Amino acid sequence: MTENRELYPDLLEELARLRREGRSVVMATVVATKGSTPRRAGARMLVLRDGSIRGTIGGGVRESEVIERARKLFRKGEAKLIALDFHEEGEGCDGPICGGEMEVFMERIDPVRRIVIAGGGHVGYFLHRFLSLLELKSVVFDERPEQANAERFPGAEIHVEPFDRGLESLKVGPNDGIVIITPEHKHDQVVLKQALATEAGYVGMIGSKKKIKAIFDNLRAEGVPQKQIARCHSPIGLDIGAESPAEIALAIAGEIVAHFRMADGG
Repeated sequence: MTENRELYPDLLEELARLRREGRSVVMATVVATKGSTPRRAGARMLVLRDGSIRGTIGGGVRESEVIERARKLFRKGEAKLIALDFHEEGEGCDGPICGGEMEVFMERIDPVRRIVIAGGGHVGYFLHRFLSLLELKSVVFDERPEQANAERFPGAEIHVEPFDRGLESLKVGPNDGIVIITPEHKHDQVVLKQALATEAGYVGMIGSKKKIKAIFDNLRAEGVPQKQIARCHSPIGLDIGAESPAEIALAIAGEIVAHFRMADGG
């Protein structure tokens, strides 16, 4: 484990890097010790979804137990305080690491979820405000600077780009969502094709059933597999009878929350 500690001397920096990459981790922190234990209070370890670790809380059987418990936290998400008893380390256990007890606080830390809003019109305007209340980060792109600007979308990441290139500079991952609400059907189709080629965890497109069918038919004709097309939530949003732009934005925000909660096992 010495090599592991040398590779990741500052776990908080490593945590920040992983979150920027859109990755969830479980942080295990030693909060109390009694007797002889391999690490003191304050020692930390990050556990990734694949079971790999950054840092260490001491190695051995008890660390393996923490890693296994971390796997469960990825599914359930709640924080947990656990006790590790090093008296039970095994018959071959001797030396200073045996005979103590350790309390470890474990919590799943998720990256800040980004929602890419393709189209800065009326629905996008209200959607950004709902997302802000939900502590979700908005990324707005539109080819019209009068629609995509900091005044309309305070706190959002703004990109003034043609719709056919709007997603190129964004590293969209499974933790991100894409909402397609551009001003024209042709733009919606172009953005949807790009969106389905990403690993976005959520893709939704606004439109009538007639428009949606036409766009889906066009994409199939262009060779986009049905399995990819089926990822798109369309008509977008929860069915709450929404009519106004604010109501439609509320329905979309609700669907995004529901989708990711279920994906996270909530």
